[in-house]
Amino acid sequence: MRSRFYQRAAALAQLVAWAAVATGCSSASDALVQVQDTAGSGGSNASAGAAPTSGGHGAIATAGAAAAVGGAGLGGASGSPNANSAGTTAGGATNNGGRASTDGGSANFAGQSAIAGANSSAGTGASAGAGAAAGAAGAANLPALSVYIAGDSTVSDYTLDPQDPKSQAGWGQMLAANESSKVKVLNKAVGGRTARRFIQEGSLSAILKLIQTGDYLLVQFGTNDSNSTAKYTLEGVEYPYFADAQTDFKTYLQQYIDGALEKKAIPVLVTPPPRNSAYCNGPRSLANYGQAMLELGKSKSVAVVDLGLKTHAHLSAICPKPTTASQETFFKVNADQSIDGTHFQQNGARTMAAFVADGIDEAKLGLSAYRKK
Repeated sequence: MRSRFYQRAAALAQLVAWAAVATGCSSASDALVQVQDTAGSGGSNASAGAAPTSGGHGAIATAGAAAAVGGAGLGGASGSPNANSAGTTAGGATNNGGRASTDGGSANFAGQSAIAGANSSAGTGASAGAGAAAGAAGAANLPALSVYIAGDSTVSDYTLDPQDPKSQAGWGQMLAANESSKVKVLNKAVGGRTARRFIQEGSLSAILKLIQTGDYLLVQFGTNDSNSTAKYTLEGVEYPYFADAQTDFKTYLQQYIDGALEKKAIPVLVTPPPRNSAYCNGPRSLANYGQAMLELGKSKSVAVVDLGLKTHAHLSAICPKPTTASQETFFKVNADQSIDGTHFQQNGARTMAAFVADGIDEAKLGLSAYRKK
């Protein structure tokens, strides 16, 4: 019996590895030029929003990614609503990275019903061992993919000063440090942008021309969309930065979702981080925009990483509130040694990038299999 079990496990591992090797990879081009965020502080001091949601779209359509998630591979936890096989046909995910399973979670692999069926007793006895063996094979054969990021100055790239760890940084430029070498992060975030302006200037279209099947599109806006006074001019027409969280903001975000799905990519909404008023049990600014993202994600079965909630919890626990440049380790310190209320220094950006990676894990997206352990 024991000999037959190990033979079965080895055969299953080979099958998964072969499927992964047969899968293609995606490519991408250079990032857009970044500019400094010129919008005013604006924003809301609404209370903390709802808990994170993990609804979403299916992961990469490869058996290799299927087997590697969470280190358990196809042999998911017994009794878990998001067990990674359990005798189903990939939890409802489709081979083109389509809609998530009906339990609201993001299926961590696509198709390959024969493989899933071979492991129908996931989580118990011999079949759990077979799943673990397949998982190890899949982890070694994950296909390359790209992660595109659309966002504002809290996300975008900056030139880091190695002599000044308090120099400005965005979480988008720190995300790659959490991922394996098979993930290419293309941070297209631009300072001063709202969900609408990013579309109007052609930045979303530029991403959609490059993004490939199985790639990811992470979308974070809200910081500038909350500004009720600032305006910008585009082709001679003046527009307000402000977009109502419950109406226009959701409408613009839907264009990012639709665009990604049309390219068979996986959209992920990321809620905006709070301002430094969050320190020491302070209010969660921009919570209404985070709540709007959570609601939209739930209604459209799109994964949401609640970066705003995670960051607020982190800052809220820091007491007393830093008041000098030497004390501040999260938000940017300006040239006059004042503490920026919105933007971040390198440590803050790295911390938030790890929060985003945590949220991807919690949403059980296929991208989680690529995280550095």
